[in-house]
Parts: sequence; structure tokens; C-alpha cells
Amino acid sequence: MTLDCPNCFTPMHVKMLEAVEIDICPKCAGTWLDPGELKKLIKDKEISDYLTKEIGTKSESKLVCPRCGSLMDIEKAEDVEVDVCLDCKGVFLDAGEMAELKDISEKGFEPDELAKAEERWEELIKKRKSSKWSRLFGK
Repeated sequence: MTLDCPNCFTPMHVKMLEAVEIDICPKCAGTWLDPGELKKLIKDKEISDYLTKEIGTKSESKLVCPRCGSLMDIEKAEDVEVDVCLDCKGVFLDAGEMAELKDISEKGFEPDELAKAEERWEELIKKRKSSKWSRLFGK
């Protein structure tokens, strides 16, 4: 299935990079990574998990996931902002962001624990609200 770039809506091309099949936009050079592919490419579990786990519920991104159609959110690793799908956890990187993430990894990544604590809180509130509605309607 060919994906359309979430940034410019151009059909993306499939490419192999370090034994990982990725989708690259020929127009804006953005890269779509399915869940787990970021970790394989930057070879840094800490940054990958930081960007794709506990991403909160509030979307600040203007992009829609090309894989599942859900909203995406902006996640930051230091000065690099990437778009992560709130549902399937796929990642969209603008041109050059892969190299920037690798540089951060090599220098030693310092996670922003306060930002992640806020996102964990958002997720907890969402789950509690969802649970209340489920009990109310018998689901």
C-alpha cells in the first residue's frame, strides 16, 4: 500500500535503509517510520521510547497519520520535533531529523522528565474518563 506524505500529500516511495523498509517523500524528503523502525535506525532505545511511548493525548501537530488516519502529536527530543501518531505510534520525520536524532544520541540524550510526567498525567485522565463512560454504558 502506497502512503501519502502527511506533510505535502505526495505519494511516498518505499526504500530500504539499513535493512528497514521506510517510506520517503520525493517532494519534501520527509520519512515515515512504522512502529519500532525508529529504534532500529537510530539504534537508541532511550530516544525511541521517549518519543513514542507516553505521548499524551493532546495533539499539537497539524498532521494526520498516513497509516491509520489518526491525529499525530509533536514530540521533542531536545530541539528536534517529530510527529508521532497517537494511535499506531508511527513516526514522521522532516528532512534532516534522522541525522539530528543520531547526533543527539551520540552526544548523550538528556530526557525532559517533566514533559513526560505531564503526558503520563494526560493519559491517566483520558483512561479514567473512558472507564467512567464504559461503566455508564455497560461496555
